[in-house]
Amino acid sequence: MTSTSSRSSNVFIFHGEDDFSIQRKVRRWISEFEKKYSTSAVSIIDGEKLGEDELGKKLEQELSPSLFATKKLLIAKNVLPNKATQESLAEKLRQVISNTPKDYFLVFWQSVKLDQRLKVVKKILSLPVQVTQFKLPVGKALNQWLISEAEAKSVTLTPAAADRLAVFLGRDEASEKKAPPFNLWQADNELSKLASYKAKIEQSDVEKLVEPHLPENVFALSDSIFAKQEKQAAQSLESLLAASSSDEKFEIIKIVGLLTEQLKSLLQVYGLLAQKKNQAEIAEILGWSSGRVFVNLKLVKNFDPIKAKTLLRSLLSIDRKLKTSEQNPKLLLNLFIHQATQ
Repeated sequence: MTSTSSRSSNVFIFHGEDDFSIQRKVRRWISEFEKKYSTSAVSIIDGEKLGEDELGKKLEQELSPSLFATKKLLIAKNVLPNKATQESLAEKLRQVISNTPKDYFLVFWQSVKLDQRLKVVKKILSLPVQVTQFKLPVGKALNQWLISEAEAKSVTLTPAAADRLAVFLGRDEASEKKAPPFNLWQADNELSKLASYKAKIEQSDVEKLVEPHLPENVFALSDSIFAKQEKQAAQSLESLLAASSSDEKFEIIKIVGLLTEQLKSLLQVYGLLAQKKNQAEIAEILGWSSGRVFVNLKLVKNFDPIKAKTLLRSLLSIDRKLKTSEQNPKLLLNLFIHQATQ
């Protein structure tokens, strides 16, 4: 998702938390520019590798009129000031922007935060530049982004699969005060993994192949449940609900789903341990990271598979009741916690 402040200019600023989309756009511009003109017409400067004085000289050098190129594209990455004390750098950039030849294109690509409250940044933004902010898609916009990206990879992602993948990425943990726990690099990697599996991706495929992002409080809740600590489990549940920006019923449906996935994972690990598989073999068989296997191995030490299957059936029953009846969601989950910790 983008938000553009546009004035006629050949100078552009791309910034925002969605660095995936910024990089994609920059790469597309570079590719199109090289096809239309030449590879020598494109230059890239990394501001994190240069001092302020060296940076100013490099920009002036790259933007000086050339006998060999009438058109030029300069990508300047992370060169804008991020401290109030960088007045000298800001003034140098103002001069560079003002003196950029009309047939040259200058793109400031900020993968670090652009603090528009700073006076040195405001001075730059007061010049005729086109500013585009790249925001991460949130809520249902993430679902649509996933479906569109899947189409670009020549696969179909069903709406149910898109919703489950969005939840697994951490879509519902974002709020006005809390940034999303995911980035689109991660989302793209998960889509690529799913696309290599089959052409039409269903919800069950996501549940099989994607490791859900679990908030720390969900781990605390499950740890307390498996340790039969009812009081601590109830406190973890209260923390989860208090931290959520969603309505209580929706949040409890999500918690039930995450607990269900964790129980399924533990049963899988327990079964493989019974077959004398080691950590590396379990990771390879399940397609998990070694970290995920390590966490589940710790939880499975005092594991009772018979009770786990009973709890799993209880969670599936609660999920059905939450979606088909008006029973009190919190009461249902508290009753489950009581049952599980006995």
